Amino acid sequence: MNAKPQVAAATAAGRASGETEAAAVAVAVAAADVRPLRRDAERNRRLILGAAKSLFAQRGLDVSLDEVAKEAGLGVGTVYRRFPNREALIDALFDDMVVSIKRIADESLAVPRAWDGLVLFMTAMLETQARDKGLRDAMIARQNGLDERGRETGQALRETVQPTLYALVGRAQQEGGLRADVVPSDIGVLLVMAVCMLELTAPVAPDNWRRHLSVILDGLRARPAGANAPLTEPPLDDEQIDACMAGWKYGTRETSRHRAKPS
Repeated sequence: MNAKPQVAAATAAGRASGETEAAAVAVAVAAADVRPLRRDAERNRRLILGAAKSLFAQRGLDVSLDEVAKEAGLGVGTVYRRFPNREALIDALFDDMVVSIKRIADESLAVPRAWDGLVLFMTAMLETQARDKGLRDAMIARQNGLDERGRETGQALRETVQPTLYALVGRAQQEGGLRADVVPSDIGVLLVMAVCMLELTAPVAPDNWRRHLSVILDGLRARPAGANAPLTEPPLDDEQIDACMAGWKYGTRETSRHRAKPS
């Protein structure tokens, strides 16, 4: 970037306001340096987030900031200045993920038939998590309160997902595509169940979740009167689901930690 025009303009302004020429030039040079620094900082942030997402996708959240710095091709100090700890980095990725889920929700709501929109929503949510182990871990950690920001970020996710599910479920039942005795919280529980199946089968068959999703969707379809098996238990409400998530020990990583502790 050529700073000469900026320096000249700032110098002229300084003279007009009574500053000495030297002082005006110093201020102009400092101002001219601001934009390149900001561009470099934003570039570094993108590199850090990209490296972290790649590593978390492969290995989950057990990645150090030193490893992220190496993957990004940056100095460790640069990473720590932007993200003082791994939790801050995970928070930034989680915020990006909420934006992605909002996009999925909007696309699903725009589908003409609500049943097709519901299928799109459930499929896209699982596809996103299937290719990103770190995202799976982060979503569950945020929702079951394993970290300090769990309640806040879990609420942000809920505010994105819940209205979509309520709208899709209501419309799909009115249109006759979804069985009438299903409630939106059932879909949420089924998605969590599908994530568990995904986590279980991912090491040997990363796409096997599609088979199980087909079974789930088949059970959700509306059938002729009396053809759907009756649901003998009442659905969970939001408060019960929150209690379940708070007490849930998710995945092999949490289990192995507890097993590894000496008695």
